[in-house]
Amino acid sequence: MAEPAETVAPPLVATRLLQNPLGQRAAPGARGDIVRVTDGRATIYLLPQEYDAADDRSLRWLLAKQRPPERGCRRDL
Repeated sequence: MAEPAETVAPPLVATRLLQNPLGQRAAPGARGDIVRVTDGRATIYLLPQEYDAADDRSLRWLLAKQRPPERGCRRDL
């Protein structure tokens, strides 16, 4: 009997950005003005204090809200 497939969540990538010049990466170790978080399928932008207060679960929930609904086949057609 085959083992059930394990679902592995894609890694989250957080990038601290500056507002001036807009969208430029902050220097290593700098707090930045905005934090871009992506899982490769959706992207969100947070304030640094929002990012610092969030945990992995809440970030994934916010990212899931940004994704368009998945399209699947409809058997009732």
